[in-house]
Amino acid sequence: MEVAGKNISIIGAAKSGLSAARSLVKSGAKVFVSDIQPESKLKSSLEREHLLGQVDYEAGGHTEKVLHADFIVLSPGVRTDILMLLEAAARNIPVYSEIEIAYRMSHGRRLVITGSNGKTTTTTLLAEFCRRQFDEVFLGGNIGIPIMEFATETTDRSLQVLEVSSFQLETISAFKPDIAVITNFFENHLDRYPSYNAYIAAKKRIALNMGSNETIVLNADQQLMREMADELACQKAWFGWQVDNLKPSMTVINDEFVYTDHTGDKHRLFPTSSVRIIGRHNLENVMCAALVAILAGVANDRLEAVVKDFPGVEHRLEWAGEISGITFINDSKGTNCAASITALQACKQPLILLAGGRDKGTDLADWVAAVRTRSRGVVLFGEARDRFRSALEGLVPLKMATTLDQALATAYQWAEAGDTVLLSPACSSYDQFPNFEVRGETFKKLVKVLAPR
Repeated sequence: MEVAGKNISIIGAAKSGLSAARSLVKSGAKVFVSDIQPESKLKSSLEREHLLGQVDYEAGGHTEKVLHADFIVLSPGVRTDILMLLEAAARNIPVYSEIEIAYRMSHGRRLVITGSNGKTTTTTLLAEFCRRQFDEVFLGGNIGIPIMEFATETTDRSLQVLEVSSFQLETISAFKPDIAVITNFFENHLDRYPSYNAYIAAKKRIALNMGSNETIVLNADQQLMREMADELACQKAWFGWQVDNLKPSMTVINDEFVYTDHTGDKHRLFPTSSVRIIGRHNLENVMCAALVAILAGVANDRLEAVVKDFPGVEHRLEWAGEISGITFINDSKGTNCAASITALQACKQPLILLAGGRDKGTDLADWVAAVRTRSRGVVLFGEARDRFRSALEGLVPLKMATTLDQALATAYQWAEAGDTVLLSPACSSYDQFPNFEVRGETFKKLVKVLAPR
């Protein structure tokens, strides 16, 4: 894609938007950045990224200046139905996501992971598998490293391992993975989508342009994926506990990972005891990542050494410390009910849960059942605390807080030696933090300064 000399507007000046601005300026484009934040904050962000004086910008909202562009790049946190984008559509101005632009400016093969839960662990582990086999492996996307950071550095020999969100997939047009993955479907982001089906439809867009030369990896344990498989024009591969006669596939048999190839031959890989990260859900993540790695060309015998060393990803069931016999676990990445249920099931009891943040509007029934059976108490904080209290009241002991630091202090005072204090919010962080990473870092810093008792 040639961008030199083009007028390009970027809506949203968070991490991916600023990364796109840097790369597009470097490639010779004339860039205009529009954001709703106050001018002082936007100016500070542009200055920090060495973009002040390199781009034109507006703050405090989006005006018609955005429309003076050959195309618009939309940051994933910005809704697609805002007024300025409706006007862009009326004027036939193309709107692309950052991953679409990166796709058109990059080279090599792409392994792309989406889904409700397990994306970051699967993506990170897959990149580690691939690094044992290939020289040029780039890891990025919704994992925290914008694809535009490395798009122009890729070559035909490169392998890109990318995590993408439903938000990013909303505005793709030519974007096409060589291997795509949907880890699972659970209710999520219903604060953005009108229904669960609309959310699933956004995820399924990952296969929009895939054909007989590409492969999608699906979760065999979810009936919804089995049903949608026939709708897809690409090849299919499967992972899960119940793969039946599906092939190629990856499962666990007698505590051992087993790969079934295209011909139906079974290959025993390594025991589940080699996996360092905890929880049944992480065995599923290993199944998925190992299957994709093999399909991408990684030798079977290079996999076990990776899982033996892999510690997991930051903010996902991350050990944050032990003080006075109390263990603290940072699961700030648990931003929806299904992820929080997984964390509750993986952690050692007795357990005190910290939950809350910005509510995503999902059904709480399964989460309430897990909280009731797995925790001895819950500290609720943030915007969602009242809704969560209504769902949990009378079922489990509750304490209330406003902020995360107050919630942690309350939990520490409540906890006894042998307890686990788990931050798994079942909410986004946007009421008090810019992202789940900052929330998790804040939690870890607060744990470190707790006084032994």
